[in-house]
Amino acid sequence: MKVPLPQSNKGRGLASWVTESLREAILTGYFEPGEKLDQNRLASELNVSRTPIREALKVLESEGFIEIHSYRGAFIAKVSQQDINNVYEIRRLLEVEIARQVPLIIPESTIVELERLLTADQLAFDNGDNAKHFEYDSIFHATFMKFTHNMLVREVLENLNNRVVRVRYFALNQPGEHLRESLKEHWEILQGLKQRDPDLTAEKMRIHLINSAARIKELI
Repeated sequence: MKVPLPQSNKGRGLASWVTESLREAILTGYFEPGEKLDQNRLASELNVSRTPIREALKVLESEGFIEIHSYRGAFIAKVSQQDINNVYEIRRLLEVEIARQVPLIIPESTIVELERLLTADQLAFDNGDNAKHFEYDSIFHATFMKFTHNMLVREVLENLNNRVVRVRYFALNQPGEHLRESLKEHWEILQGLKQRDPDLTAEKMRIHLINSAARIKELI
């Protein structure tokens, strides 16, 4: 476990704050997959009793971040092949259809902002900084979700966000050419948007998600 743990500015009540802080620590790599969590050490690091730690771990278990085994304790969940299959199957079902809707309704100003985002991502790569790609990738995909008219689809994706982010964070923080391939596919999706072509944008998104799942499987 890396220290100090991040202390979130979110959460209503102590248990909620501890949950947010531990979730952020998991997502940003403070723990290794399969690592056993020392509840006393967590309580000391966050300056709380073990009670909110236990409550937080139950929530994080329900979200798939940790696994709790009787008489053995709590462990950071490993990213499995099935995790990747589950996450990306849902992403393909939902995000491809969102990508089909967006080209006809997205403002030109937002397309310009996405182009600036990808340009900044490209510049970071060229300067040897791969760390920003996760942030840029998240913004890129979140922008599409803003334009869906189906609020139930948006709600489902938001509820799944923690599982999605966990898998994507793992992959996008591993160095290698897969990051440049991901960025190249983002540029291709953007071309579909610029041409206001729903089918092209949806197809490029579908290919990107299929390739992303394959790249993550190779990494783990």
